[in-house]
Amino acid sequence: MIYILYGTDPSRMSMKVSEIKKKHKIEEASTYDALTDPQEDVLQDMDSRSIFDDPKMIVVHNASFLSAKNTTKYEIDPFLKRKDDDNVIVFCVSAQKIDQRKKAVKELAKGAEMLACIRLDQKNQPAYIQEQAKEKNVTFDPDALRYFTSHAGMDALRIRSEIEKLSVYSDHLTLEDVKALMVSEPVDDVFRMTDALFERNGLLLLAYYRSFRQQNMETVAITALLASQIRFLFQVAVLMDRGMRKEEIASELKAHPYRVQISMRNASRFSPDELLGWLEKLADLDQDMKSGKVDKDEGFENFALMLMKK
Repeated sequence: MIYILYGTDPSRMSMKVSEIKKKHKIEEASTYDALTDPQEDVLQDMDSRSIFDDPKMIVVHNASFLSAKNTTKYEIDPFLKRKDDDNVIVFCVSAQKIDQRKKAVKELAKGAEMLACIRLDQKNQPAYIQEQAKEKNVTFDPDALRYFTSHAGMDALRIRSEIEKLSVYSDHLTLEDVKALMVSEPVDDVFRMTDALFERNGLLLLAYYRSFRQQNMETVAITALLASQIRFLFQVAVLMDRGMRKEEIASELKAHPYRVQISMRNASRFSPDELLGWLEKLADLDQDMKSGKVDKDEGFENFALMLMKK
């Protein structure tokens, strides 16, 4: 049996591999990297038999020879010759799709099970959450689901883990349950950092900054995250000035309606020019840090403390 996993989300790909192992009752799988392991090693493993005649599963990562751009030295024909073997073969392709314009790829894909591992985004994340909740027989109150969706992030493996954890607590979750048990994505603290920035609360801003630094997050990355939230707020503010409603803004920005709703509430406190001013200040800080004019930690701390002097 051949499986072809394609897509750009490594966490979803990892989950699919685990599901295939469970489906075929495989204890241990042989794993190869097409970028570093010789194809001969994979073929030899496919041809060898277990002394106990147990089912064998072989996973080939970075199987770009099935995509439009082959970055390996692998050939497809040897796999075609072994297509009808009893082994469970899993090809993992880090690309949006496989290239079925190639005759050999099309032939290998014929009869294979194709599984998409597309990275989650604002559009498909809610459906994935509902799918995982259904699998775990969990239901949410509407406000609890909105909170979970807006704070869960886009890591499929993490979302699955959070829902599994919540399912142990209860099969029906309230907003209070989710807030108490859910570990928010780091970006959730960025929302709070943004609020601290606009409220000129330098000490609170510093507290969130130091929390990120304890998680080994680089200062430049923290500044970029903060800027991205302000930029989103700016976009919302501009569209609000055009008279657009929440649903229209969410569609225009391809964002979750709940995130837009929260942003509209915040954006109404500032003009687009004020938001642009904050972006310019953060851009100057970013440039000073990257050019070495200021120490990164010292530069951000001075920026935060400057808020208190205004």
